Amino acid sequence: MVVVKISGKFVSPLDEPKIEGYSKVLNELIEKGLIKGIVVGGGTVARKYISLAPENKALRDFLGIEASRLNATLLALNIKKSCIPVPNSIEQVLSCINRGSIPVLGGLQPGQSTNAVALILAEITESKLVVNATTVDAVYDRPPHKPGARKLKEVSVDKLKEILSSEWHNEPGRYELMDDLALSIAKRSKIKIAIVNGKEPENVVRAITEGIYGTLLLP
Repeated sequence: MVVVKISGKFVSPLDEPKIEGYSKVLNELIEKGLIKGIVVGGGTVARKYISLAPENKALRDFLGIEASRLNATLLALNIKKSCIPVPNSIEQVLSCINRGSIPVLGGLQPGQSTNAVALILAEITESKLVVNATTVDAVYDRPPHKPGARKLKEVSVDKLKEILSSEWHNEPGRYELMDDLALSIAKRSKIKIAIVNGKEPENVVRAITEGIYGTLLLP
């Protein structure tokens, strides 16, 4: 079973929404019984709200969560078996699953990225793979824009923590490729994470059905 995490930049109307493409492939994968849940990030709309908020991380996180839930609702309206309104707690997630529906989530609580939410949802649904449709095509051994950056086909969670540590910014709305909490959850529950370029919704299908991805993070 699989949980799909989609960058808010592919849902938010302030970015380059690909809602039609994602709803098509996700509905097909759900019909085949391959997807147990979907998580959507906040995208640019979250960052814009956060930029205008007081200098308080909890309050900024709250705004980011609300923005991600708005994005999740927009996508959920196009997912046939989703729960509306979108769940905003673990209890509501479980209720959605018990009804035989597919939970589509944004954020859940301050201090927790939507990447971490995707890993928590994978734990709840006993999914062993999270497909992360993000704005990069893979994990590199250094920031991709730097000379000599090398794409990594597979990388361990611990190694990725090392790679990200020098570039890390633990700010609301500014979580990098994967935050420490998400990686820790992946490690404790032995969940693999496939990084794919989310600009093409079909890349999610390829990762799930063909094992084609940019990078596979190994717990």
